[in-house]
Amino acid sequence: MTRLSAFLLAVVALVAWGDDPPPPAPLADGPITLVCLGDSLTEGDGDDGNGGFPARLGRWVAERRPKSQVTNLGRSGWASWQVVKNDDGSPSQLELAEAAISKAEGPCVACVWIGSNDLWFFYEYDGDATDETEAANLEAYTKHVTTILTRLRAKKATVLLALLDDQSKRPVALAGEAFTAITKDELARMSKQVARYNARLRELATAHGALTVDFSGGTWLTDRKGLADDGNHPNARGYDAIAGQWLAALEPLLAPRR
Repeated sequence: MTRLSAFLLAVVALVAWGDDPPPPAPLADGPITLVCLGDSLTEGDGDDGNGGFPARLGRWVAERRPKSQVTNLGRSGWASWQVVKNDDGSPSQLELAEAAISKAEGPCVACVWIGSNDLWFFYEYDGDATDETEAANLEAYTKHVTTILTRLRAKKATVLLALLDDQSKRPVALAGEAFTAITKDELARMSKQVARYNARLRELATAHGALTVDFSGGTWLTDRKGLADDGNHPNARGYDAIAGQWLAALEPLLAPRR
């Protein structure tokens, strides 16, 4: 490895992990099985059928590791509890992910990006938010994410866990174009609740040996140039940038073992 390559990998690691534990050893050689769990941001809403970030990430990984495969389990409108247990009794995303990982012959990576709908649903439908109800909402979310991480890690998957953007600042929220029952006061409370979610996600990542992918800053879901017309989901340009962020977190793990 050249000095320049080593320097670039070090920079990527600092961007991707911040204050979290350092990255684990590179993944074993050979094809990688990627499994992506989440909501519409994972399914690819706004991308005109082009597969969102999982399709892009899968192609880029396959260039480095031929025959790698990606399974996109994301479903629009889903919250953390549905990832664990589907409302209609059919296999949940987590159950499908476990099955895919069990069948894989090589290393597996699970990308988990969930929480937006936990917040939208809470502030839209659960009545007036209070300190007490927000605390209960946070604990419920924590319980579900803990289950997801525990079961994926039990399958020996490397887990990349996304930190959430402040969706109260998305154009759809600021313009009142959707989620119209959420008041301005509740948007302010949501912003603080997102910060609590992310603090808890960092704690859970540390406790379960997962890596974080940080979407809490920047303009991932606020810049109209990277958003679909709904002001809530990325367009192709936005998904390009988002996929790049996932790849930056995964890149150090793709390096050949020494």
